[in-house]
Amino acid sequence: MKKEIMDKRESRVMQKVWEQTDLENPVSVADLEELFEGEKISKISIFKAVQSLLKKEYIGVAGLELAGTVYARKFKAMITREQYAAIALADSGIHTSSLGSLVLAMIGNDRDDRPDETKDEELIKDLEMVIDRIRNKEV
Repeated sequence: MKKEIMDKRESRVMQKVWEQTDLENPVSVADLEELFEGEKISKISIFKAVQSLLKKEYIGVAGLELAGTVYARKFKAMITREQYAAIALADSGIHTSSLGSLVLAMIGNDRDDRPDETKDEELIKDLEMVIDRIRNKEV
């Protein structure tokens, strides 16, 4: 099934879900409302984004939590940031044949954040690991 690209509202909510999933914390709609406190996003926008992300299968139900006298669903990310980036890039017409150029462009854009050679060596090791996985047909 081809995944759909997220709209701006869904993307904002998904960023919060990813942050919490990285911390191994599933979130409820109420949790998301707290995380957005002070930001310009309504409760109904959060709710609609959650419903849409569920339908697109970007988030899934991770369990239930007693909230007062009712149970609230807790959600977790079903897709990583990297997996979503690959979907968005493919939607923009960038495929594996462009991977080398893409990596070079990302390194060029990231140069200010990578002032020392240690980080370059880490990147080279990561890229070598990817190459090995491709050679061994592990992807």
